[in-house]
Amino acid sequence: MVMCRFMAPVVCLWMLGASPGAAQGVASDTDFRGVTRIAVTASPMAVESVDCNIDGSLLTHDLEHQFGADGLVIDQSPDTVAVVTVLSAREGGSGSCTSAIMLGAYKKASFFDSQAQWLRTGYVVIWQSGLIFTSPADAHLGLARESLSRLAKSMLRDWRSANNAKPAASQ
Repeated sequence: MVMCRFMAPVVCLWMLGASPGAAQGVASDTDFRGVTRIAVTASPMAVESVDCNIDGSLLTHDLEHQFGADGLVIDQSPDTVAVVTVLSAREGGSGSCTSAIMLGAYKKASFFDSQAQWLRTGYVVIWQSGLIFTSPADAHLGLARESLSRLAKSMLRDWRSANNAKPAASQ
């Protein structure tokens, strides 16, 4: 009996110490852990973005190339999606454009909806950031591509950190 009184606290302390280390490698619905594949898409572009020479298909192609070069596999039907969104405005007098470009990563997750009383599946945000830039319309696409590349580098850094992945040689 004396041995049980001594062993119970020791076993509990041992289990508490082991739990965080074991959980670090487990995939999560709220971060990049376990993500190896991603789909890339762009939100629909407003007329103003087209007026500022923004090309959503070129931006998604650039992003797919950058992700693939860093080891994140591009897959058109995965549970994780990267979305590029560009909101633009063109000034009538000078013709200059101002845009907000955003990159978000979303992971499919199931959760219990207490109001509906059943399980629902949807996407949760696991990473999101954006930049704002202004330039003449003819230089705007180049600046959009550069801004998206900066956002992608930041996202890939967080992805590598969550998965203990090494950066690609080109980084």
